[in-house]
Amino acid sequence: MKTVIAEDDGLPALVYVSNKRYLYLGRTQLRIRDLHSAAASLLVCLDGTVKFRASSAQLWNSAKSLLIPAGSRISIDNQGAVLAACYLDAAKADFLLLKRKMESVSDGVYFNLPGERQLADSLIRLRDDAPGFAEAQQRMESLLQQCAGSAMASGDSRVAHVVDRLRHTASLNISVKQLAAEVGLSESGLIRLFSLHVGAPLRRHRLWYRLIDFVELTLAGVPVAAAIKASGFTDAAHLSRCYSAFFGVHFSYAFSRRTNARYVVDACPAGSARDTAPISRQQ
Repeated sequence: MKTVIAEDDGLPALVYVSNKRYLYLGRTQLRIRDLHSAAASLLVCLDGTVKFRASSAQLWNSAKSLLIPAGSRISIDNQGAVLAACYLDAAKADFLLLKRKMESVSDGVYFNLPGERQLADSLIRLRDDAPGFAEAQQRMESLLQQCAGSAMASGDSRVAHVVDRLRHTASLNISVKQLAAEVGLSESGLIRLFSLHVGAPLRRHRLWYRLIDFVELTLAGVPVAAAIKASGFTDAAHLSRCYSAFFGVHFSYAFSRRTNARYVVDACPAGSARDTAPISRQQ
């Protein structure tokens, strides 16, 4: 297993790459751009606070925790805060359970999760322990259960089926008509159901899984141009736009050798058989 060490000899941010719950645990300020999400996420300040404004709002709010629905547009000023972000599992009821505990603002954005300081402390311990992929995912599952106050239940079985199909065939343009037929719905019925439960249009959410496939391929050593093609993006510009919109930072920054981050992946390159041995890379 090859490891690439960044020029900065400080401790790295930790990134657990997953097409279920993707987890970022920062150590220094991350300057976030405007977001146009394709997957719901829980943002937690490990230190400091963020200011945020939904697309239809005029006023800024401050918060230490923020629940962002898939498909939303939001501006964030992190004011020097150190951030953690968990991109939630669309096949489960993560978002629906968490939002019941939080305060609502415009465009379905939620903030001020009860116990957010304890959650931040637990995420700091997770980051500093830097466990393997499986243990990290188990610990994150437990933390989300504690925050939601109940077991993280599955969502609608038809949506779960479509999400699973998108995860494993992201590079393919399987039609909405075919996916709808697989779950016994009309195209319009699936579009409405998917938007209701996931928050983002089906085709946009598929781009999220393409992006995860691209990251996994790149970390496995596949050249960028080949990874772009294999993961289903049109070209480098399409990839860059999606990366910036979904994560709030430029792709060139995220994968720069000057960016101190360790990536842990529990998968072989996209499209191949899953493997139990994690890939650990330090940029």
